[in-house]
This record gives sequence, C-alpha cells and structure tokens, in this order.
Amino acid sequence: MAGRVPPEVFAALADRAASLRGRATGRVLDLDTDPLDDADGVYDTIYAFLQAPHRRDLDRFYRRLCELLAPGGLVYVLEPTIRTGPRGRALGIGGRLARPIDGLHLDRDIPQSIRRAGLFVSDVHRFEVAAVAAPFRPFVEAWARFPTLAPGDGDVS
Repeated sequence: MAGRVPPEVFAALADRAASLRGRATGRVLDLDTDPLDDADGVYDTIYAFLQAPHRRDLDRFYRRLCELLAPGGLVYVLEPTIRTGPRGRALGIGGRLARPIDGLHLDRDIPQSIRRAGLFVSDVHRFEVAAVAAPFRPFVEAWARFPTLAPGDGDVS
C-alpha cells in the first residue's frame, strides 16, 4: 500500500469530515471531489482533507488555497501532523519510531504551513487516531482564514 493513505484512516475520520462539511457556506471547493487543477475563481469554503500526505511542496499547496479563498472564507483541514509536546520533542531528537511510508509526506507541522501561506489558524484540534498505523495516528483538524485587522489599531487578530 505504498503511497496511499490506508482506507481505515478515512473510516476513522468519516464523522469529523461529515461534521466539517456541514459547515459549508457559499461557493465550495472540496478537494475530495474537485481537483485543485480545475479550481477557478474564489471559494467561500475550502475542504482539504488528507491532502498533505500527497503534496511534496506543502507550502505551495497552501499558498494556492489562499489564492482561491474568498475574503471572509474558511479553509478546513483534516491532516496527519507532527506530534507535539514532550513526546513529539523526544521523537524529533531520537528519530521517528514509525517507519516512513513510501510516496507519502507525513510528519509535518500542518498549522505552521498554513500560517506560512498567510492564513490565520482560528481553530486547531490535535487528536490521535488509535485504530490506524502509527504514522497516521497524530492528526490535526484546523480552520483557517485570512487575518483581520482589529478596529482602530491596525493590529492583526
């Protein structure tokens, strides 16, 4: 199964994905059904679920989503990510416990990549998916939008 996200990962995330899809407003780009190369114009809601493992240049991918996002729009992501906290630091120092999966790009800081693209991560939920292979256990659900200026300050919030 090299280069493919195992089906049990999709199954484990189905309820979360359905809940996020229920939040759609306006024009929607769902990368599960709409190829990124076919996207045109701007979208009020963008869904990028399990896209990161297939993207060699993750920063470029998120910059493209920024180009497609309407002012006031939201990007919802559901992606495998790096571990944080003491365990994440220990794994980073001593090497990863799980073997890499050929053809997939795992173990990346998804919220940081989103921020580098120019979006503000307004909600982030880190969780573990226990019923899947170790490289797919640490996950992040994040909502991102363009930063907004605070009234009167010019400060970004």
